[in-house]
Amino acid sequence: MIKDRIKQLRKELKLTQEEFADKAGMKRSTLSKYENGENAPSATAFALICKEFDVNETWLRTGEGEMFVPKSRDEELAEFFGTVQGIGPESFKRRF
Repeated sequence: MIKDRIKQLRKELKLTQEEFADKAGMKRSTLSKYENGENAPSATAFALICKEFDVNETWLRTGEGEMFVPKSRDEELAEFFGTVQGIGPESFKRRF
């Protein structure tokens, strides 16, 4: 069920409902209703979740396929270097 996949995604990302909702541009109460099955996500909500977290929309809607959209090698490297830039002393960054 969609409610289970949304919760599974959030847990996989190690985010609280508040953190997940903030990143996806929705209210925590809205996310809670999705996870509890009280409301079904709109097409806009699906698009926001998939875009923000690189989620495979087919998986989110149906459970088929992989959870995340596969990243190219270049995308993986860009993500890695982006995280390296934000940590450590300046000398480490320059040497790296």
